[in-house]
Amino acid sequence: MTVTRQDDVRAAIASLLRIGEPGDGLLKRLVDGIGPVAAHSIIVAVGRGETTARGAVQSLAATGTEAAEHGQMTEAIDRWAVRAGETETSGNDLDLIARIGGRLVIPDDDEWPRMLDDLGPAAPLGLWVRGAASLNTVLSRAVAVVGARAASNYGTKCASDLAWDLASRGITVVSGGAFGIDAAAHRAAIAREAPTVAFMAGGVDRFYPAANAELFDQILATGAIVSETAPGMTPMRHRFLLRNRLIAASSQASVIVEAGWRSGALNTARHALELSRQVAAFPGSVYSASSTGAHKLVREHEAELVTCSDDVIALMDDGAPAHFSATAAAGASENGDRPSSFDPREALDEREKICLNALTVSKPLDVGTIASRAGLTIAEALSSLSALDLAGLAERRDTGWVKLHKSRS
Repeated sequence: MTVTRQDDVRAAIASLLRIGEPGDGLLKRLVDGIGPVAAHSIIVAVGRGETTARGAVQSLAATGTEAAEHGQMTEAIDRWAVRAGETETSGNDLDLIARIGGRLVIPDDDEWPRMLDDLGPAAPLGLWVRGAASLNTVLSRAVAVVGARAASNYGTKCASDLAWDLASRGITVVSGGAFGIDAAAHRAAIAREAPTVAFMAGGVDRFYPAANAELFDQILATGAIVSETAPGMTPMRHRFLLRNRLIAASSQASVIVEAGWRSGALNTARHALELSRQVAAFPGSVYSASSTGAHKLVREHEAELVTCSDDVIALMDDGAPAHFSATAAAGASENGDRPSSFDPREALDEREKICLNALTVSKPLDVGTIASRAGLTIAEALSSLSALDLAGLAERRDTGWVKLHKSRS
């Protein structure tokens, strides 16, 4: 069988997904700079003792690779090299995923969901996928429905009704496959015979929680189970939190149905806000601890209060990013004018996009913090912030810079 360059890229990304942790910005920076095959080769060479991490960084610097300028790159390569050695003896993840009817979806594939690219330096290198649904199709119009694991009967009813109504209108329900609100949303979409997508914190070959195995089997029939972590990897707290950014990025709106003061669903809402996605919350009883987090989002004007699918759909249609809409992506009119739904983010260069992703909606950040988050110099960050300000995507406040939830008209 002939091995193509595409096969080499896919194999390299498969290994890198096991070598690195989800959302590893340094690994993404290296891959963006030299490509997945070269990045993997360097890490493996260090792991075999053929070179040192310091020597590898010096070689990268000599070729003008920007990733080599990061002060923690040497330490990171050493860390990845340890896992690279383990990867070489653990078997082929591509073979394993094929045996269970799954696949690895990478950015070069037609199935790749382009909305995840908004994560910038935190975008995944690839996604392990099981299920009948094509990601780019089912996520073209999607809503995340998330909330408490220990959900009340009221919360479960709200989630079920919302997911049923959204599914009946051709909108994909996205969630995390957990107990409570997540499971209620998935089950309602399945009952409506509509696709639903579950993002997992562990490998797609190991359903978690195991008690929801029957639910996951039902999701596979028409939807998809997706994970950034390699097959066999176990869910861990930090992986749940990082998984939440994928739920937020894949959806036009994130709806918090029921969430306590420290609920993980609030983390999903935070990611959605940082991506300038719509965030909504269902009201609960003022006496219910399960709704304190949702009420906090509404009180601090970070979420819109909603009570039904019509409210959510109205939010979705209010300034949605272009890659969620086929009509917006159709391009300019016949006379060459920009479409009325033109997204100003499309005109940004790479550094400006990275800088935008480093900003938050709710907390002003100083330039030094923004530069560190984005992996830019102070001068580059200032230049990018000026461009974002002119585009109406960011604004300087007394204590720093914030991302604007909607661009200024």
